[in-house]
Amino acid sequence: MKRNLKRWGALGTAAVSLAGAMVVTGGATAAHADVRCMVNTIYINASPGGDPKQQALGHSHNTGKHYVGSYQWYSTGWWLWEWYADNDGGSDGDTADTWYGSSWCDHAAW
Repeated sequence: MKRNLKRWGALGTAAVSLAGAMVVTGGATAAHADVRCMVNTIYINASPGGDPKQQALGHSHNTGKHYVGSYQWYSTGWWLWEWYADNDGGSDGDTADTWYGSSWCDHAAW
């Protein structure tokens, strides 16, 4: 079956719209990694018995605390933020933080 260019263009536009909606809403599931380009000052390792409490740039929500562990500027004009999960072990000691995801952002994390 032959498809015309206008029909393929409409399908592409619909796919882009759907992908944009997924980004805005954070996806369809609560387990979706939250690596938006927005941070606040948070405290990680806050439970007693773990690593010393420290200030970080990130956010906290129902899936835990996530912070920007590193970021790098690229000549394309975009920043790559690397997100980590605060695996605060509490009174039994701190569990090593793990990589959570990355995001391309149009501004630095600070």
